[in-house]
Amino acid sequence: MKKSLCLLVTTIVSTCLIHGCSQEQKSDKKLIPVKINQAFENLLYIGLYVAEDGGFFEKEGLDVKIETGGGDAQTFSALTSGKVDFAQGDPAFVAIANEKGWQGKVISAAVHRAALWGVTFDKKIKPFSDPSGFKNLTVATFPKPNTSFVMQEELDKRARLVVGKDTKIVQVPFGTEIATLKNNRADIAQTLEPNVSQVESQGGTVAFSYADAMGPILFTGVMTSQKLIDEKPEVVYKFVSAYDKALKFIHKDPAGTLEIAKKRFANIEEKVLASAIKRCVDSGSVPESSVIPEESWNSILKIRLIVGDLKALPCVDLIDNTFANKAQNLH
Repeated sequence: MKKSLCLLVTTIVSTCLIHGCSQEQKSDKKLIPVKINQAFENLLYIGLYVAEDGGFFEKEGLDVKIETGGGDAQTFSALTSGKVDFAQGDPAFVAIANEKGWQGKVISAAVHRAALWGVTFDKKIKPFSDPSGFKNLTVATFPKPNTSFVMQEELDKRARLVVGKDTKIVQVPFGTEIATLKNNRADIAQTLEPNVSQVESQGGTVAFSYADAMGPILFTGVMTSQKLIDEKPEVVYKFVSAYDKALKFIHKDPAGTLEIAKKRFANIEEKVLASAIKRCVDSGSVPESSVIPEESWNSILKIRLIVGDLKALPCVDLIDNTFANKAQNLH
């Protein structure tokens, strides 16, 4: 009797273990592996991190691997070469590549403002909103053709300032802009959060807001190839849907967003991190949805046209809101 009972228990346990393993394997198979290359690892991309670390991608059935290109050009190259499924960075590259024959689309908004601020440690420089305030100042930007440089050049033209004469631009690698201020190579440095809040915590000030000066603009977008859209539209939708949910979460739950950000940016003081997230949300830099406003798209294209990166405005629609609109109707 005891022997039979033991055999029964062993059989039940074994069956449960096998069933559990098979269920786990079955669950793993349901997750579709996809890759996205981001231009930088930065708080500005909080939408992507909340989508991943908050479990939104997984809930959509995706196993997302995030790679970092180290720059917009490198990230877009990873997409056009087919090494990744999606890219997050400067969306203007889609239009520039389209002129050379590559077919792809911007499928989701990621950053809806020029989320850059001009910071300084020079107490003589007072905050200004008119770009003519850059006269006689040296500004550090990220290297051309990054949107950072392009916008500074466009603002100088708007103020009728001649670069090299009335004002100067120093192009510096990403991550070195604050050091450029401290070693006196620049008076003002364009930078992103959380650097802005860190500079303030160190006694510096925000001298200029590019987010306010430029207005609505698709500063960062999620891009993919037309090939993936045609062949795997369900994967594209799942990705955009998860991203959309993450953006909504950021606006609805600041505390929850901070907790997710703390794990990814553990080396940043919580107070600084909270300030940085708030500035990104309050400035409108973090969009409330994945839908790409036509006005924002046209704004980034016009800047590229002005500085000569684009020969002409594209004659085809290079944004695809199909997936974002569908997500809006279901969320």
